[in-house]
Amino acid sequence: MTYSTMKRSLEIELISAEGLKVDRKPVKRKTFCIVRIDQKSQACKPDELGGSYPVWKDKIEMDMAMNGSVRFISIEVLYKTSGGAEKSVGLAKIPVTDFMGGFAPQGHLNFLSYRLRDEYGDKSGIVNVSIMVKPDGNGLKYSSPSMAAPADYAACSSQAAAAANGQMWRPPRTSSSMALTTGYRGRVVVTGVPVWGAYPRSS
Repeated sequence: MTYSTMKRSLEIELISAEGLKVDRKPVKRKTFCIVRIDQKSQACKPDELGGSYPVWKDKIEMDMAMNGSVRFISIEVLYKTSGGAEKSVGLAKIPVTDFMGGFAPQGHLNFLSYRLRDEYGDKSGIVNVSIMVKPDGNGLKYSSPSMAAPADYAACSSQAAAAANGQMWRPPRTSSSMALTTGYRGRVVVTGVPVWGAYPRSS
């Protein structure tokens, strides 16, 4: 297999979402996510309780080309209407550079949060995920395009530390959040940019 056709497996966990809104109103229906990489897509199981703070905790695996042709993966949160039609809540674009190379080497579990935007570009919530590039032992490096992550999509988990310790997520007391990566040997590297306004400040 040549480098141009080399692929790597990503383990993606759709963990939860925060403050989901449609037309500025809280979502009440059961939601689910669709992950898209290039022309391929895969959906997670729906949240059975419904509401604007769903918890999925569903892991999927998808392959990604390593030749630099993929700059983003996308995560879209949707719900089904009473008639069975799928309606979008919002979309987040995740730069590949957020979880490959630099402070996010192969085999590290990256806990991240991303701002969702609806079809009009308005904020519609935050989605929390973890992403790990499964190691192959060959030390293959990703050929990344020279491209910075857009500020609106730069992300970081507001509850990453709790998730890494297997605890139930709770709203943070501050409005900032950070991304966190944990490796197979337990080493932790903090990366990312704060996501502001995930929760209102306590008065």
